[in-house]
Amino acid sequence: MKVSLILGCVLILTNVPTSHVQQLKWGDPNYKLASGLASDIGWYQITATKAWAVKDGATSGLKGARCMTTLNNLRAAGVPDTSIVDVKYDAPEFKRGPHTLAEIRTSCMHVESLGKIQYFERWAVLAMKDTPNLNSGRYDVGYFRNCLQAYDEIVKAGVSPSERVPDNVIGGAAWSGSIEELRKKWCDSGFSTANAKTTASEAPYRKVLTSDKLKVALTYQEVILPGGARTTDPSKMAAASVWFEDFSPSNVCTDGRTIHNLRRYQFGSDQRIVKTTEQEYCGSAPLSAFH
Repeated sequence: MKVSLILGCVLILTNVPTSHVQQLKWGDPNYKLASGLASDIGWYQITATKAWAVKDGATSGLKGARCMTTLNNLRAAGVPDTSIVDVKYDAPEFKRGPHTLAEIRTSCMHVESLGKIQYFERWAVLAMKDTPNLNSGRYDVGYFRNCLQAYDEIVKAGVSPSERVPDNVIGGAAWSGSIEELRKKWCDSGFSTANAKTTASEAPYRKVLTSDKLKVALTYQEVILPGGARTTDPSKMAAASVWFEDFSPSNVCTDGRTIHNLRRYQFGSDQRIVKTTEQEYCGSAPLSAFH
């Protein structure tokens, strides 16, 4: 039997002697293991563009594809790569029908590669969506930072910067390009802008606060002072030895009022936390609690 695979412009001919062909059927001890490969290895086509993409869960980011684990287990069990599985799905490399494990492995390697690209792409999309928020200050610098980190990780794992994400339409706009192009457009510029804005917004706190006070202030931006007054003024924060934060989880009391958790921070003269206590209230904490 002759199997032809067309990869790009290269035609590879693999001669598989008919006597060595084995079709995995019901009753074969490895049939159950191979049946997963027959039903799905993770491919789907994006509706708007028909580009091939990898389903969520088909890969574990940089850790490889689920289908490769199955293929390696079959190989370890002594099942030859010439064994045939009746595949129920289309893939970029072949149409549904009978295919050898070798052919499925080729497609699975493609799944692994594209899975790495999509690991980066998820962060690039989040960075793109968060970019308009840079003007309002309601952004998450983590999207841009993680986008850069994911890019570095997949390039280190062997993905070429020129590899492209699957063409798509996101938010009504075309989404395409190489991973390097997307990194420069959304991750680099976004992180640079976000980092500059974050540095500027943190500067007043860093000027007068240190240690634990600085950590708490940068986390919440606003604290409650003794007496119940809220403030975002770093100088008032520096002068106070006691701060409060009021947390309102989704839990409610038996009478229907929202539960509030009031956290009290006691700071020493070195601005380190000396003591932290929490008190739970049904409804807002009374002013007497802020002492």
